[in-house]
Amino acid sequence: MGATYGVFGSDLTFGEGASFVSIERRAVSAAFDLRWSETSTLSFGAGASLGGSMKLDATRYTILPGWLFTVSYSRRLLDGRGAMPFLLLGVSGGGSGASTREVTYGKRAAPASAFLYAFDIRVGLTVGKTFWNVLSPYAAVRAFGGPVIWKLAGKTRTGTDRYHVQTAAGMVCSLPRGVDLFAEVAPLGERSVTLGGGVGF
Repeated sequence: MGATYGVFGSDLTFGEGASFVSIERRAVSAAFDLRWSETSTLSFGAGASLGGSMKLDATRYTILPGWLFTVSYSRRLLDGRGAMPFLLLGVSGGGSGASTREVTYGKRAAPASAFLYAFDIRVGLTVGKTFWNVLSPYAAVRAFGGPVIWKLAGKTRTGTDRYHVQTAAGMVCSLPRGVDLFAEVAPLGERSVTLGGGVGF
């Protein structure tokens, strides 16, 4: 079982010729991992979006707290024995929902929009090496896609992420009694900073 806190940011597009919408969100989640076999793991997660912000041209919007869920599968392709690195293949899907409100700067508060939904499916490869059975630095590349549905000014808009890719680097620290801590930074494409930990039974 594990818990994660993350901050992510990206740019969204809602059609040809439309302006890019910058977005930043924060979230916490908990996950339960089931070891399907010696090489495969299935994970189920759920949590809460803690809010965030969006910017369309000169107009800013607050993202109110909401919900999220994830399902993922990972398979170890290389186990990292000897001089070889470990290599993981990951496939995941998820969704989130919240409301947005225009920032009015001193005027009467604008009503919340009906919804902001985001869904995606992503596939990624993670390569790394474990040292002293404790520290596991890694690098990852992930491709993803899925719709973002936003109701704005009474009109439902369907968009998607501008980049559809994420590159990341991170570190896992394995402690006694099955405790793991990790940190990850993704500076390119969909940007994020993620911190978390877990315990195995």
